[in-house]
Amino acid sequence: MPGIGCLILAIAVAPRAYCGSVVVTPVADTMLIEAAPANNAGGLYWVNAGSNGAGKRNRGLFKFDIAGNIPPQAHISSASLSLVVTGIPGDGYAVAYFDLHRVLRDWGEGDKNPSNAPGQGLSATTNEATWLSPFALTTNLWFIPGAAATNDFAPTISASQIVYDDIQSPYTFPDPSADPTPMIADIQMWLDNPATNFGWIFICESEDVPSTARRFGSREDPNFPPQLTIQYLVPAHIDQAQRVGNQFNLSFTALPGQNYAVQISDAVPASSWQPLANVAAPPVVTRILVVDPITPTQRFYRVMAY
Repeated sequence: MPGIGCLILAIAVAPRAYCGSVVVTPVADTMLIEAAPANNAGGLYWVNAGSNGAGKRNRGLFKFDIAGNIPPQAHISSASLSLVVTGIPGDGYAVAYFDLHRVLRDWGEGDKNPSNAPGQGLSATTNEATWLSPFALTTNLWFIPGAAATNDFAPTISASQIVYDDIQSPYTFPDPSADPTPMIADIQMWLDNPATNFGWIFICESEDVPSTARRFGSREDPNFPPQLTIQYLVPAHIDQAQRVGNQFNLSFTALPGQNYAVQISDAVPASSWQPLANVAAPPVVTRILVVDPITPTQRFYRVMAY
């Protein structure tokens, strides 16, 4: 509600000018190989996830640069990851769900790209991710080989999708009928706190079932790299201010689902900011006009989203 002596006017406006969209590919991706636990395959054109015919597991890792592609303090409104299956088991495959989980510790992509037996990778060199360690040949090990829920990655599923074969590619995570909130929350966290961005681990839900393995195009694949599409709303800022008679008018654009506080101070930098007006989250993109009576002393204004 407005503070004493000020007036708030709100007008709904078209949202397009206040939204942004970006499509990003990974800055790092690789796979963890149970059948070759000390090997790395970070330079391959694909990431393997799921179990092979002998029941040996593979898990993928994907990391995207969020803070480098989205304005600071933006509000993430939607997100989806597109993955293309580029290979399936030659002797038949088992249909399965694949999940993304937020990784809780850093890891090294590596650059191994073997020409023979590519699914096995090559012996890892220092700081390359393997089944045993996020940074090979160091004392930094996964909590358990292959990485553990709670210790190495969040147990909560960020996004999930059922995967069949390559013909039905690409696959969108999360499933369009599923709740996108967990994925959005991950990306918002990585934008607000870039130091927490260790990407996602990609795990088949049916790892105990042989032949669930799929090859998914990696960032090295020029035709089928992973693509993360993000829609966001730009942060609030006062974009118009003027004196009209004996009052001061300032305007900003309020975004749906976001509360705002307009604050004042008599100096900058301010020792403290005092409340002038609060704006409750509007249902649609809304133009806000705050009218403040002129006072004998100078005033500085700012708008904060919360």
